[in-house]
Amino acid sequence: MTDQGCSSFEELRTAAYALLGDASDWLRSDWQGRLTPQQAEGRRQALRHIALAKEALNQAATGEVSR
Repeated sequence: MTDQGCSSFEELRTAAYALLGDASDWLRSDWQGRLTPQQAEGRRQALRHIALAKEALNQAATGEVSR
């Protein structure tokens, strides 16, 4: 936190990155045999979007935003 009580971009990025990692870990936990094909596809898509979000956060931190 800065003196004004607002978080810097890097603090927010770090926190968001960690939360995305936690969500990814939870989605990768033991789901074997408990998901329908549609649910398994939804989990796969969620993991892909999490990876894209983490990549976007890294790009924003370095100024390398892809289009």
